Amino acid sequence: MKERKIFWIIIFNLIIVFSEILFGFISNSFALIADALHNAGDVIAIVITYMALKVGTKKTTFQYTFGFIKAEMMAAFTNSMFLSITMLYMIYEAISRVFNPEIIEPIYMIVVGFIAVVANGISAYILHTLGVDHEHGHEHSHGHHHHHHGDANIQSAYLHMLSDALISVGVVVAGIFIYYFKVYYIDSVLTIIFSIYILKHSYPLLKKSFLSLMDVNTTEISQDTLDEIIKSNKTILEYNDLHISKPNSKYSFISFHIVLDNDNLTLLSIEELTDNIKHKLEHHGFNHILIQVDSDKHIKNQTHCDYNGTST
Repeated sequence: MKERKIFWIIIFNLIIVFSEILFGFISNSFALIADALHNAGDVIAIVITYMALKVGTKKTTFQYTFGFIKAEMMAAFTNSMFLSITMLYMIYEAISRVFNPEIIEPIYMIVVGFIAVVANGISAYILHTLGVDHEHGHEHSHGHHHHHHGDANIQSAYLHMLSDALISVGVVVAGIFIYYFKVYYIDSVLTIIFSIYILKHSYPLLKKSFLSLMDVNTTEISQDTLDEIIKSNKTILEYNDLHISKPNSKYSFISFHIVLDNDNLTLLSIEELTDNIKHKLEHHGFNHILIQVDSDKHIKNQTHCDYNGTST
C-alpha cells in the first residue's frame, strides 16, 4: 500500500514539474523555474524513497546477512543531504535576485503556484500519514513498550514535499505582491525565509540518518542502566566487546560478551541468566540481542571494542 501511494505521488509531482517549467518560460518567471527544479530534485528523492521501500522488504541471504535493513537510513540521509544542498543553493540564487530583479508575468506564478501548493500539500499529508508509527507508546501483552518510530525514509520524503509546498506558497505570495505592487524582490525574500526554515527542520533527520549509517549508539539507554541490567547477577564478572546500533527506525541492535566466574554452571542455568538479561533489554527497546558467554580467562577489564587488533 505504501509503495503504491508513493508511486502515484511521483507521477503527480512529475506533472507539476513539467507544468512549472513550461509556464515559467512562458511568463519569464525564474521563481517558477527554480521551484520546478527544486520539485524535480524532490521527485528524485521520492524515487529513492520508493526504491528503498521496495528493496528494504527483501529477505536476508547468505551474502546479505543483514538484508537491506539500512536502506531506510541510506535513503533518508541522501534525501536530507540533497534537500540541504538544494536549500543552500536556493538561498544563494535568492540573494542574487534581490540585487538583480527581473520583470515577470505574475498571473502564471499565482495560478501554477497555487496548483503546486495543493499538489505538494496533499503529497506531504499522505507521506506524513505513512511515516507516522501508530503503535508508539502502546503496551503489548507482556507489558513491554513499543519503541518504533516513524519511518525516517518516508519522513525525509515528507520534508521534501513540505518544502515544496512552502516554497510554492512563496511563489503565490510573490506573484500577488508583484501583480499589485510591482515588488519583484519579494519572491527572493520569501524563498530565503522558507529555505532557512526547511534547513532547520531537516538537520535533525540528516544527523539521525548519518549517525545510524555510522553505527553510532543513538538509543536512549544509559551506560549506568546497562551496567545495572547486565551486572545484576553476581555470577557475571564483567561484560565486554559491546556493540550498540540502530540500523533503522524500527530496530535496535545490541551484542556483548559476559564473563562468568563459575565454570560449573549448567547450560540451562546459563540460558536462564541470559534470558533474564534479554527480557530486561527488550523492555528498553532492543529487539536484536546477541550475548556470548565466556569464562574468566577472557576478562579484559574494559567494556568497549578496539579495532586496532585488541579489545578494550
